[in-house]
Amino acid sequence: MNASAIHCPKCQKALAPTSTTATGTTEQSCPHCSALLMSTVFPRLTALSRVDQKGGEGQRANDGEAVCQFYPELQADTVCDECGCFMSQKAAVTWSGRNLCLPCLHQLREAKSSDAFAAKRTLHDNVGLGLVVFLLPLTLITGPIALFYLIRHRKAPGSLVPRSRLRWRLALSLAAATTVGWIFLFIVWISMIVRAITN
Repeated sequence: MNASAIHCPKCQKALAPTSTTATGTTEQSCPHCSALLMSTVFPRLTALSRVDQKGGEGQRANDGEAVCQFYPELQADTVCDECGCFMSQKAAVTWSGRNLCLPCLHQLREAKSSDAFAAKRTLHDNVGLGLVVFLLPLTLITGPIALFYLIRHRKAPGSLVPRSRLRWRLALSLAAATTVGWIFLFIVWISMIVRAITN
């Protein structure tokens, strides 16, 4: 921000540039309209001139030093725990306590489907519960599907956030109840039809 671009809020005339080396609140008068002005200089304005050249990207590599595989102009600071390539701070990603390069992180998340690197998980108990509860009129079909789905995925990893198995048990009991209910209803209907035919 250019200090000379500051204008008086009352008369809209340009003010003389103030010192940006001191931080804090200063009071001064507008030279044009004599309005009392209070200006606050935040440390961020003066910190821009003192920024370390290293930053978060890493140091520039000199001749004979190990360089980053992805940014050859930067010095290598760490090694990928998966493939062993040299990386700068700019290229390194810390995930689950390990330093990884982006290709290895992609491979662990997408290709190998490692549980520690999963970006999302399917909550099978919510799917089963939804099949039974939200599609209640269609439970003739969704009840057995939910029962099969819940039994098939009973040992799959749950939520990324630890939680109880109460929803899974509730979904399983509702799916079993609707399936048993439909079987019982079919037996009653068939027995009524057989009685009606035989009488």
